[in-house]
Amino acid sequence: MATHKHLVDGGQTLDQQEQALNFMEQISFAKVITYAESSVTGTTGLTANEAVLDDVPIGQQPGPLHLEAVNDETQAAKVISDQVKAGKTVVFHEKAFVENKETIVLGFR
Repeated sequence: MATHKHLVDGGQTLDQQEQALNFMEQISFAKVITYAESSVTGTTGLTANEAVLDDVPIGQQPGPLHLEAVNDETQAAKVISDQVKAGKTVVFHEKAFVENKETIVLGFR
């Protein structure tokens, strides 16, 4: 499977970023496998996040991606535990920009 990268505006709200990522997955027949601050950010002065997507065969796309933002690793552990108990799987756990602020962002399916 091929991977490809897309930038997402780090100035957007978490909900807007979640919608953007789910839209990318649908139109490109792919799934997000990582999501984090972009290295482009430092060179442009803008806050951007980079999504890495892996191609998925048509009809085999996973369910929607859900994002959660947390303040620290203790809170992240609690959210992960709660989501796993609810039957969700962790897709990524990285620092990303949300409304131009560096935040820990968790992705679940």
